[in-house]
Amino acid sequence: MDNDIFIRELELETCKKTLSLCQEKIGDVNCVVWDAAIVLAKFIDFTCRDKNWLLGKNVLELGAGLGCVGMTAACFGAKVLMTDLENAMPALNKNVKLNEIHWLKSNGLVKTEVFEWGKELPKDFIPEIVLVTDCVYYEESTKPLLETLKSLCNIEGTYILMTQEQRDTPIQIKVWNNFKKALKENFNVKAIPLEYQHPVYSSSDIDLLKITKL
Repeated sequence: MDNDIFIRELELETCKKTLSLCQEKIGDVNCVVWDAAIVLAKFIDFTCRDKNWLLGKNVLELGAGLGCVGMTAACFGAKVLMTDLENAMPALNKNVKLNEIHWLKSNGLVKTEVFEWGKELPKDFIPEIVLVTDCVYYEESTKPLLETLKSLCNIEGTYILMTQEQRDTPIQIKVWNNFKKALKENFNVKAIPLEYQHPVYSSSDIDLLKITKL
């Protein structure tokens, strides 16, 4: 394997599967598995212990990156469409191919598609759950992301699970605070307390939110 590429494993305790996440040592923001993705993936794993609430659900992931969260949902039987920009597709598709045996055994499904926030949503896929992980990074992308979330929440019953790491640079603090303010003006936003998250894979500096239509 290329010296600039390595495998990070993610154990899903509830379904007894281990995802292999191929990532790069150097690259853009979509080349590694961020901590916020692990928090949401392990929240899914943890909350499926008592009830498999994802089985058969249509799940859309925005800014999927390497696919950690969407593939986790598929391992619990979800029908997942993972989306990102064109330049993210090679790494995302590589990880899908590497792990597809896991969700095939659980009646899950994974597809990938190029999608730019603010553009027209895929017409042939109506999501029940939307996953968003660590996507609030560049100020110029926050408005298109917000518009996309508003369009998705207009679908009856659809809700959003979102994680975001609270970074400590002045610019990142401002971007996230402004985005959270806009979220609360347009949606019902509920923070999921740490005691309802995975006891190990959770952190006070990573927000986990459930977002629904006002």
